[in-house]
Amino acid sequence: QFLLRENDVDQNRAEVSQRVLAELNPRVAVAAHTGELSEAFLASFQVVVLTESPLEEQLRIGDFCHAQGICFIVADTKGLAGQLFCDFGEHFVIDDPAEGDPVYATVQHISQGNPGVVTCVGTEDSQGHLFSDGDLVTFSGVQGMMELNNQEPVPVRVLGEFPRGSQLPWLRDRELAGDHDILVSPDAFRLEIGDTSSFSPYHCGGLISQVRLPQVHSYESLRWALAEPKIRVSSPEELSRSLSLHAAFQALHAFYKEQGRLPRPRALADAERVLELLQSLGPQQHPLDEDVVRAFASVSAGDLCPVSAVVGAMAAQEVLK
Repeated sequence: QFLLRENDVDQNRAEVSQRVLAELNPRVAVAAHTGELSEAFLASFQVVVLTESPLEEQLRIGDFCHAQGICFIVADTKGLAGQLFCDFGEHFVIDDPAEGDPVYATVQHISQGNPGVVTCVGTEDSQGHLFSDGDLVTFSGVQGMMELNNQEPVPVRVLGEFPRGSQLPWLRDRELAGDHDILVSPDAFRLEIGDTSSFSPYHCGGLISQVRLPQVHSYESLRWALAEPKIRVSSPEELSRSLSLHAAFQALHAFYKEQGRLPRPRALADAERVLELLQSLGPQQHPLDEDVVRAFASVSAGDLCPVSAVVGAMAAQEVLK
C-alpha cells in the first residue's frame, strides 16, 4: 500500500495508484484497467505480472501467456512469506548471461603445444586469475602467433597462478618458453587453450578477452511448475521448508475458495484446515514440514510492507529482463 493514503479509502486501488505512479515519471504512460483480464486485452502486452489473484486465474492467464509467448510473472506475499514465479517462454534469449563487464588480461607468453598454455597477467586492481573453466576467449594484438588474432572464441581451462619460487619482482619461465627466457610477473596466471603446436612461435604482446555468447533458456508453464517445482536453495536443509511453503500457497488458495477469506491470525483451527486441504491435494514429492505450514497459515493474513518491497523489487528486476 505504498501509494495509497487514508483519504483513498473506498476508491478503486488501480485508479488511485495510477495517478500517483504517473507523477513519478511523466515520460512513462501509466493506465489503469478495471475490466476483465480477457485474452484480447492480455495479447497486447509483452509481460504480464499477476499479484493477489486466485489460483484459477493464475493458471488461465499463465496457460494463455505461455502459448502466446508472453512473459508471465506471479508475485505475491502472505505474511512473512513471498512467492515469485517466472515463465519467459520456451525460447528466451539472454544476451548477457553474467553480471559485470567481461574480463581481460595481458598476454605474456603462449606456448606451442597441444594444448597451448597462455601466461597472462590481469589489471592493476585484479587479484589472481580472472577466468573460469569453460570461459570463451578471443585474442587480439598478438605478435608472432598471429593465427590466434583471427580465431573464433575458444574455451579455456584455468591452471591457476604461476608457481612462485622466489620473492623477486620478476621470475624466469624457462619451462613454457622452451629455449628462450621470458620475464614473468609474480601475479601471472596460466590458461590452457586449444592446439597451438602448428602456429607460429609467440613473440610478444596481445590481449586475451572474455566473450559472452547469448544463451537460450526454456521455461515451463505455471501449471507444469506447480506439479514439478524446481526450487533453488542455498543449502539442502532449506529444501524441505521451501517445498512446504510452495505447497502451502496452493492450500491457501483452496482455503480462500472454501471460506471466502484468509485464515485468521493465530487461529489454530484455520491453520489445521489449511494443513488438511494441503494433504487433500495429493501426495507430495517430499515430506512436508507441518510446523512450517501451520506457521505460514497463522500469519498469512498479514500484509507487511518490507516483505512486499523485497518481492516487488525482485519481480521488477525480472520484468526488466
